[in-house]
Amino acid sequence: YQQARQEITERQRVEAALRESEERYALAVRAANDGLWDWNLKKGQIYYSPRWKQMLGYADNEISDNPNEWFNRVHPEDITQLKTNISAHVKGLSAHFECEYRIQHSNGSYRWMLSRGMAVIGSEKTAQRLAGSQTDITLRKQAEIKLLHDALHDSLTELPNRTLFIDRLNHVIERSKRDDSRIYAVIFLDLDRFKDVNDSLGHMPGDQLLIATAKLLRSILRPMDTVARLGGDEFVILLEDIRDVSDVTRVADRIQKKLMMATLLPNHTIFMSASMGIVLSTTGYERPEDILRDADTAMYRAKENGRSRYEIFDNEMREHIMLRLELESALRQAIERQDLDVYYQPVVNVKT
Repeated sequence: YQQARQEITERQRVEAALRESEERYALAVRAANDGLWDWNLKKGQIYYSPRWKQMLGYADNEISDNPNEWFNRVHPEDITQLKTNISAHVKGLSAHFECEYRIQHSNGSYRWMLSRGMAVIGSEKTAQRLAGSQTDITLRKQAEIKLLHDALHDSLTELPNRTLFIDRLNHVIERSKRDDSRIYAVIFLDLDRFKDVNDSLGHMPGDQLLIATAKLLRSILRPMDTVARLGGDEFVILLEDIRDVSDVTRVADRIQKKLMMATLLPNHTIFMSASMGIVLSTTGYERPEDILRDADTAMYRAKENGRSRYEIFDNEMREHIMLRLELESALRQAIERQDLDVYYQPVVNVKT
């Protein structure tokens, strides 16, 4: 009798401890800010905690235990990666499951989630269950996206900056190496007399003029083309998949025409023009920096030849620049070595 009583007491103690543990787990599930999920791989059912459903804007009774309640809501661009990561962990190829993905909220928007989990291995040394959590990381992802955008775009015009432009140009150069029939061109554009606008009207109208110019350039170009602001009143354009130089000159003419016709500052009658330098990929380039250098050189030639025009860079222009640089270098060395002699020509009266 005494032994039976002890067994009953022990069983009651174990049951009470089990109830307390279950209540503690249920309380933790309700209180957790993360959504919890528990996937019975054999039955093909997933338990989603109330918080998991709430994160997607649903009540507890609006989502069943079907795995498709999860996967059908994941963004099409992310679903393959999610399933790949799950499969890799279930097969024992990774220590744990982890994946970031977008999932659709009941209001139609997408939220960024971080899901982590671990498999429970059964006696047959295969995964029986997969359990884990889901954390809303939307605010962090938005901050990361904004930081990346700000690092690669001009804060005034929202155009790509030099860093992003060079990256895109580098991709085009590499693609052109594989297929030299893919011709591209770069236009280096500088607004004429922009300094006069800043000096006469102030920096705020000057900024408005740059913003309006950026919008005008975007409206002219194809979606596949890239326009960036390098700084000041300098813009650079990448034209991809062109047939010949006439495609580029037509774009340059259209830009010039639009600039001259557009009233870029509503409260001021100002009509702008631009000097442009054009570089074609057929000239032969390995580095983006070299293309920008030559396009800049051609642009300055356009300014020297009267502004409001374009010049196409060629090898003759490069040779002219090299000769000028060599002459400048030789003159500097001559001054340092005192190799220059000065001759004075007298002014005379031939009659006396």
